[in-house]
Amino acid sequence: MAESKVFSMFPTPLYVTTYEGDTTEIVKYFDSCEMNDGRTSPYGWISKNSYIIDHPVCLQLRRFFMQCFEDFATNIMRYRYKELQFAQSWLTYKEPGQFHKAHTHPNTLLAGVFYYDHQPGDAAICSSKVAGSQYRTYLEPSLQDDYQQHPFSQEEIYFTPQRNNFIIFPSYVTHGVPPNKTNKVRKALGVNALTKGTLGDKETISEIIFGRYAS
Repeated sequence: MAESKVFSMFPTPLYVTTYEGDTTEIVKYFDSCEMNDGRTSPYGWISKNSYIIDHPVCLQLRRFFMQCFEDFATNIMRYRYKELQFAQSWLTYKEPGQFHKAHTHPNTLLAGVFYYDHQPGDAAICSSKVAGSQYRTYLEPSLQDDYQQHPFSQEEIYFTPQRNNFIIFPSYVTHGVPPNKTNKVRKALGVNALTKGTLGDKETISEIIFGRYAS
């Protein structure tokens, strides 16, 4: 109704920035990395090395990623922590027709994607609401067709990146990639990050000391 208002409560953040450095040597390194066979996988091709950015050629890129993760963690999510560290980082390829099924990133805190080879027409990343989560009842009517017209009624939100965009979102966000409808391979780099040493704090009985549980 015309006199009604709708307000946003607790939106989920998607952090977007762009790496301005030279990626020539970095891309050469990425292209030299060996990939697992992704011809029958719903995830496409994934690099055998899942710690890609540990390589010295990625030093400046790694520093940029960490600055972005820290900005997101401190100023957007308001996390209280001593230090962040990288978890896994991996290359992902989608051949024509391949897609990436909806998923989350367990056992980490923040998820990032670097679009170092984004091409015109590449599929957007898709974030999804999950029915039956702690925020939604299991009792609800069927939904109308999703025309992407109202931000509060969407089941899926699509974001189309630009070349060298780096995006960050909480690791619990369900996301995926629609089928690659181009005749080129879609390439991207995934990066996870979490707190170093501990997670949570003793006072709220939420503390995890990672080294305490190492065998």
